Amino acid sequence: MESLARLLVAVNELFEADGVVLKRQLVRLIVAAGFGLIILVLVAAGLGLLLFGLFRVLAEPLTPTGAMSVVGVVAILLAWGTFLYARHVLR
Repeated sequence: MESLARLLVAVNELFEADGVVLKRQLVRLIVAAGFGLIILVLVAAGLGLLLFGLFRVLAEPLTPTGAMSVVGVVAILLAWGTFLYARHVLR
């Protein structure tokens, strides 16, 4: 009976120690996800502003429709390149 009690105490201590480690790792994961989300929003805003700037530069010599077409092609090429890079990294 005493050995069973010792076993239960040992298992309980193991779960408590693992719980602390799990909690710490979970907090790290949440903080990293939060920073990742902030970075993603800033990158998207920066890319949007760059594309808008390219549109404004091209709208003067071209028509607005032509400038939109060029910016659209650039955006599609950037998206395709990002997709290929992500696929390469995730393999």
